[in-house]
Amino acid sequence: MKFMVLNWDYAEKLCRKVAMQVLEDKFKPEKIVALPKGGWFASMLMSDYLGVDVVSLNLKDDVKFSFRKALVVDDFINTGKTIKKAIERIEGEFKTSALLMFQNSNFVPDYLGEYVFGDIWVIFPWNFVEDVSALILNILEKGEMDTWEIKNFLSTTGIDPISVEIAQPGKIEEVLSVLEKRKMIEKYEDYGRTFWRLRK
Repeated sequence: MKFMVLNWDYAEKLCRKVAMQVLEDKFKPEKIVALPKGGWFASMLMSDYLGVDVVSLNLKDDVKFSFRKALVVDDFINTGKTIKKAIERIEGEFKTSALLMFQNSNFVPDYLGEYVFGDIWVIFPWNFVEDVSALILNILEKGEMDTWEIKNFLSTTGIDPISVEIAQPGKIEEVLSVLEKRKMIEKYEDYGRTFWRLRK
């Protein structure tokens, strides 16, 4: 599987694009219903354009929500199972939206930012630390490495370290620091180089 890293500018552009589709459609939701967790961030940005308050839908509860009109927001539609589960809990008129979706998804929202083609995992800026942390921990299972070796392994997944540095400067080093502070990895110096390894 390949990974695609989005920056904040592009994510905001997708939110703006979807919000403009809603406005052009003249659909006036009473509330924006945000799906966890990516939907929360997208909903807050879209709320600014639509002038509508956001409510969060916890998919672990069986609570029903009743609205006169609602806009359901998620950041990414893979198979469509999550958004289908969400709309089963909503009573009243609603429309659905997503920033991105796989082209072959079983669910097509009413409003969409862009299609994604192929076997790609999208890393949104609000999930960068979580997603890249998981990748780095997997990489370090192969053994200790310095920062450049870690970045080289990341490049094999489709995460180009130079593109990440341009889009989000210092972010990979920040993830390493977060993992160290969370006591999941540790660093040591050897011959002037900094190496990282899984914490024992």
